[in-house]
Amino acid sequence: MRKSEKPGGKREDGGPTLRRLWCALVASVVVPLLLFAGAAWFDLDRLIEDATDDGRRIAAVLREHTLKAIETHELLLRQVERLTGTLGWEEIRARSAALSAELVGMQAGLPQVSALSLADGEGRAWVASVPVGGAEDIYSVAHREFWMAQRDADRGTFISRAYVGRQTQRFNFGISRRRGTADGGFDGVAVVAVTVGYFTDFWTEATRGKSGAAVLLVRDDGEVLARSPSVSASLPRLAPPASLLMQHLQAGAESGVIRSRSTIDGVERITAFARVGRYPVTVTYGIPVAVIQAEWGEHLLWLGTVCLLAAAALVCTVLSAMRQARRLIDEQSRRATAEIAAWQAQRMELLGDLAAEVARDFANMVQVVDGVASLLRREAGSEHMSFLANMLDVTVAGGRTLTSRLCAFVNPGEDGGERVAAVAPAEAVGDICAMLSRGFGPACRLRCEIEAGGLPRLVRGGRAGLEAAVIRLVGDARDALHGQGEVVVRVTPERVSQAGGLAPGLYARVEVMGIAPGLLPGGAGAACGGAADVGRAGRTGPPLDGVRGFAERAGGALWVEAGPGRARLTVLWLPAVVAVPIGSAAA
Repeated sequence: MRKSEKPGGKREDGGPTLRRLWCALVASVVVPLLLFAGAAWFDLDRLIEDATDDGRRIAAVLREHTLKAIETHELLLRQVERLTGTLGWEEIRARSAALSAELVGMQAGLPQVSALSLADGEGRAWVASVPVGGAEDIYSVAHREFWMAQRDADRGTFISRAYVGRQTQRFNFGISRRRGTADGGFDGVAVVAVTVGYFTDFWTEATRGKSGAAVLLVRDDGEVLARSPSVSASLPRLAPPASLLMQHLQAGAESGVIRSRSTIDGVERITAFARVGRYPVTVTYGIPVAVIQAEWGEHLLWLGTVCLLAAAALVCTVLSAMRQARRLIDEQSRRATAEIAAWQAQRMELLGDLAAEVARDFANMVQVVDGVASLLRREAGSEHMSFLANMLDVTVAGGRTLTSRLCAFVNPGEDGGERVAAVAPAEAVGDICAMLSRGFGPACRLRCEIEAGGLPRLVRGGRAGLEAAVIRLVGDARDALHGQGEVVVRVTPERVSQAGGLAPGLYARVEVMGIAPGLLPGGAGAACGGAADVGRAGRTGPPLDGVRGFAERAGGALWVEAGPGRARLTVLWLPAVVAVPIGSAAA
């Protein structure tokens, strides 16, 4: 005999693999997003840091330029002091023409200087590098800040607020130094008017290509001396509460970087500032935050495109892997199902082989017993011995019948003889029901009803096949009742016209019905419409496929229905034998 091995091992259902792939799919989206967010944050921080460093560098350059310009102007003032320091105002007025010519020579080659002048204690400019009018109409600077500040106290080198010069008609700010008397009194000022355009032109050139950049020259008291780009309105004084720059300057900061919104144009900027030497002025350079953010937005566009493409590639890869994994899982499932089905088939085949071998061995033993019975009959010397021999003959006949039934149950119709075999349905069904009823307990009963009137004496199919069919149908009904209720086997005649796929004629109708406890048994007709319903019969499972095959080989049919009030109802039609061939007596 062949050995059957069950498909072994617990197969993985693919769940862990798919869960890992789902995690990979989520990661293929989340990781690029996290990388994008991290890179975006890092890039913004880098751009701000670059803007800060660039602001410090440019502010340092602007501070050096402003410092050199103011030092040059202070040097001019000291030259004017050396030229006129020992002269009184009577002598200065007498030599005003010559002294003015000297100032014109000093101014030559210095385009940033609008004018050099010398004013007395009453504010009259007697000496200047530009025309100041006649003696009766001398130009007065007594209203200028650079003169008033020095009058009140010696301010050293004082830088005034910006103004428009009367002679030059240019926007200037004055740098002045005080002239004093021998007793320390106020005796006028020497002043150089510096054109604001000199600084703004340089700042414009220095910040070329810096979109939105702004440069300020502001005094420690918040007075804005110059700005680039210029504004149409007058420049406001910066106040500490509203100006973060003034807060830092009043705190004594020499340089630094701040981020604040301008009180002049309302633009938020990152501003670097630096004090101009020892002078009370500070130069600032600011770059708009919006410009940095715009550049950052361009970087984000490229970075986002790269991350999106990377995420799309990862997602496509993972989805492809998931599809392949599903195909592999489906293929493994199909193979496992096929292996189990093959194992079950092999197992059933082995059981059939075992049953066949048992049947053959039993047949051999029956043959031996038959031979012994024949010897006893020939050697019988008494009536008792003859009786024993007859009993052995009866037992041998029963053994042969049981063997044929077992072979038919294992391989129904294997020899192809059941197409012409005939059986008495009442006798066969009654005998097998009597035998089966002994296996029923008190909770589940078997009842057999046979309507002899009009029932065909013989039907096609063979006794072994019919008994095997009844055994299977009764077992199926009993299993459906779960051991509780009653199984009714009813054999009745039925004449069929052309309907339901059955040939016209007389049939033996075998009904097997399972009735659950507490439910009315009903009639067959209540659940089955008759032979016309054969075409609508439902599918049978493997337990009843053999019965259906037996019925169809015999020219009949099988009808199965699970109806309300019944666990199972099956009807088997077997056609009557009109002319029984010789040798086809009931087995």
